[in-house]
Amino acid sequence: MAKVIDENLVAQEVKKLIENLGVSATAEISKINKSFFVDISSEDSSLLIGKQGSNLESIQFVLAVRLKTLTGEEDFELFVDIDGWRKAKEEKLERMAQDLAEKVVQSSKEEILYNLKPSERRVIHTTLANHPQITSISEGEGENRYLIIKLK
Repeated sequence: MAKVIDENLVAQEVKKLIENLGVSATAEISKINKSFFVDISSEDSSLLIGKQGSNLESIQFVLAVRLKTLTGEEDFELFVDIDGWRKAKEEKLERMAQDLAEKVVQSSKEEILYNLKPSERRVIHTTLANHPQITSISEGEGENRYLIIKLK
């Protein structure tokens, strides 16, 4: 019988994953609607985060696959952060988006951003969604996808 996905199951699976990685860490789990937020604190945070967040992304992916396998549930989101790294990165992207929007308003020239992960593009789109003068769009496919910030 499939298990029900809830904060307790997420906590159990995070604990197993941390133990299997052989690191010392604690995790706090919260839930809003169908989204689970896992905040991990660890003295080994740089190892867990990895270069440009690559290990963090892998931890989030493995945990999501494990939860989907255990529960059969597909209709949920999972966000993992380690020692506030992801939150700080999102705040930096939000500031960059606002700065670039101001630059586009002043110059009337579009700005193009390459080499962004889908989650990074999403942060910029969300940040600029209600801007009165600016719009953002993504173009291209796969690895060649890029984001354009331009006047409406």
